[in-house]
Amino acid sequence: MEDLMKRAIVFLILSLVMPVMADAQDLASLEQTRQAAEQGNAEAQLEMGILYEFGYNMPKNNVTALVWYLRSAEQGNVLAVKRRDQLKSHMQPDEIDAADKLSKELMTKKPEKADTPPATEMPPAEKPASSP
Repeated sequence: MEDLMKRAIVFLILSLVMPVMADAQDLASLEQTRQAAEQGNAEAQLEMGILYEFGYNMPKNNVTALVWYLRSAEQGNVLAVKRRDQLKSHMQPDEIDAADKLSKELMTKKPEKADTPPATEMPPAEKPASSP
């Protein structure tokens, strides 16, 4: 009976901890996708569009979704072209104009590079003491 109780406690603890760990992993993955999209990866741009359009781990926002679809479609991503056209058919002209403007701004923005650890430098070699 004691063994059963220990298992139940371990299960309870894991069921409380695992979703928190999964959320942290999702956030890290989401950040990697965002960075890849900003750096011009067409697949990541498509994925960002989907996340915003349907509100998966992001606030639902059709204008932002369209921005990412536009960026990906300009690189020839066929699915992004389909999503772009379908989404535009349900949007107001001012929303489409806003997305076009944001897309152009994103295109001219210099992509952020992923954080890289600073290079470790070797300390300068000691100069030999000069003899008198």
